Amino acid sequence: MPKYSGKCPRCGKIHYSDRKGDVVVCDCWRYCPICGAEMKPYKPDLAPKTYGMDGKRDLKILMVCNNTAAHPDNSPFYSTQKPVEVVCT
Repeated sequence: MPKYSGKCPRCGKIHYSDRKGDVVVCDCWRYCPICGAEMKPYKPDLAPKTYGMDGKRDLKILMVCNNTAAHPDNSPFYSTQKPVEVVCT
């Protein structure tokens, strides 16, 4: 039976572990906050260098939800949320 737990600061989901200090990656970053569908990795149409600014090539958008029928404005949802690490204490 797990003895230690940690709560995700983003979604509130509680993760359990047998060892103190274990790091668990919450899967909430993969789901659309609007409709709850699992999102797909975002693949831009253009090369990453096109999006560069000041020598940086970081792309802010990580995931996309194309379930437009469930969104109020019928457009895709682009997520910049990164995976959340939860420490079990």
